[in-house]
Amino acid sequence: MSAPKYSEGRLASVLLAPIVSEKATQVAEKHNQGRCKVRRDATKPEIKAGVELMFKVEVESVNVVQ
Repeated sequence: MSAPKYSEGRLASVLLAPIVSEKATQVAEKHNQGRCKVRRDATKPEIKAGVELMFKVEVESVNVVQ
């Protein structure tokens, strides 16, 4: 099964802003994870594809907190 295709414009608009806090920095350093605000209507596969497109990294998993 191939990965779904998303438009680059949609993926560029999924990520809104990084979350910069002391806790987010500690998590990033300890667990090699990043945190950011995303659109409410974004799906996990879209978030994954958006992060991979913007930061040229491979995303293992996506966790969403509302």
